[in-house]
Amino acid sequence: MELEKEIIGNHLQQIGNSILNHNTLGIIRISGGGTPVYANNTLLRLLNLESFTELIDTYNLNHLFRNNFNPQKYLKHIEQEFKSDFIESEWINKNGKVVFFKEFVQPVYNSSSVPEYFDCIIEDQTDKKIVEQLIKNCQTRDYQILKALPDILFIVSSEYVLLDCKFNSHSSFFKNPALLIGKKISSVFPKSVTEKLIDAINTTLKNNQLTSVEFSVAADDKEIFYEARIVVNYENEVLMLLRDITLQKEAEAQLRKVTEDLKQANASKDKFFSIIAHDLRTPLIGLIGYAEILSEDIDELETSEIKEYASNIVDISRQTIKLLSNLLEWSRLQTGKIQYNPADVKIHSLVNNIFQLLKSNAQHKEIELINSTDENHIAFADENMIYSVLNNLTSNAIKFTRVGGRIEVSSEIKGEEIVVTVKDNGVGIDEENLKNLFELDKSFTTPGTQNEKGSGLGIILCRDFIKKHGGKIWVESKVGEGTSFYFTLPLFHS
Repeated sequence: MELEKEIIGNHLQQIGNSILNHNTLGIIRISGGGTPVYANNTLLRLLNLESFTELIDTYNLNHLFRNNFNPQKYLKHIEQEFKSDFIESEWINKNGKVVFFKEFVQPVYNSSSVPEYFDCIIEDQTDKKIVEQLIKNCQTRDYQILKALPDILFIVSSEYVLLDCKFNSHSSFFKNPALLIGKKISSVFPKSVTEKLIDAINTTLKNNQLTSVEFSVAADDKEIFYEARIVVNYENEVLMLLRDITLQKEAEAQLRKVTEDLKQANASKDKFFSIIAHDLRTPLIGLIGYAEILSEDIDELETSEIKEYASNIVDISRQTIKLLSNLLEWSRLQTGKIQYNPADVKIHSLVNNIFQLLKSNAQHKEIELINSTDENHIAFADENMIYSVLNNLTSNAIKFTRVGGRIEVSSEIKGEEIVVTVKDNGVGIDEENLKNLFELDKSFTTPGTQNEKGSGLGIILCRDFIKKHGGKIWVESKVGEGTSFYFTLPLFHS
């Protein structure tokens, strides 16, 4: 439990500067039972609350939600019964006023299939909702209300001519909107945008209802995003209200990244508990079983049986140590406790060290280990991390290579990178498993050619370590012919 808190806590700390302290995006963690666990200052401000303590002491989610808190709505959304990737909700602030939110919900699971928490990233939509209502009331041509809005209003004819313009601010694209009066939309906007606006205008005139469309234009070497809301003014005219939503789009992109990061953090936690619950517990049970037999029946056992049980204990102990080593490195990586210290690393020497470590494993299966790396190839890398990568890849190759097989590690320079290859002539990996090999939430484990065990964590660790170096790792394999893992490292320059 402490490691779980550390993983999630560290993750929130890593994204804190960009999201937790974001001045427009609210964050709240809600327990499955509807109790707020955490809220950032932005959400408190949106609800006119002074502190999280005030939220806990004075309110609950049934007070804050206009229609009461409903975790089932979150669950249905997560199960993709809703078409949108967000939930629109209505909350009530401290002053009793309704505020409109767009919620991006990410579940946090523990050991069960029911979410323990819901992490919600919230975007305030209250102003947008108010504007939508205001634009419907602008048909009297009383534009005084627009002085309070940072939008540009165009009156557009059914022939797509800009008849009038009211604005309270300029933008990098509309430097002087008044100069556009009398021009056709096609002479102001790019063709693709013109087509979108004309379609929206036609839809509005035909159905006599509010139509919204988003588009982007290039201005001052950057992309500017706008939302156009269009409503009928007279029979042959529409009002077109344009709002610059560039910052909103940037926030949404950042939000999607954070949502994915949260998903990865939760997957990491789930993987950790899976290993503790099964992959680590199973070999320990076997270890205890063999030890109990030797302890209780050693006087009745043949020498060959004693050797067999002792050998099994040694094999299980080695597997467990390797698993614990990977688990420790992986958890330290997730919590930011592994320091990245690149220096000059001689690949050939590192491979020799790995081969010496795994020599007995390979000899047990009569597997030939071949170091074909160039002695002059020097990478700029963290030696401990790359040692772990080569150890995991070579161990896996031994695991999935039959008796009498061969494993070769080679290297070549391509541009400013060294490409290292670990190749075996083992059983290979089928196409479906290849797709999921580097996915933490889809990782799997397969027994080796002599029923060796594993957790699937070693490959994930390799992926993360190579990513730390700015490199790539990939695999090619054919069932029955063997597997080749490739990874790149930056070249060392003296």
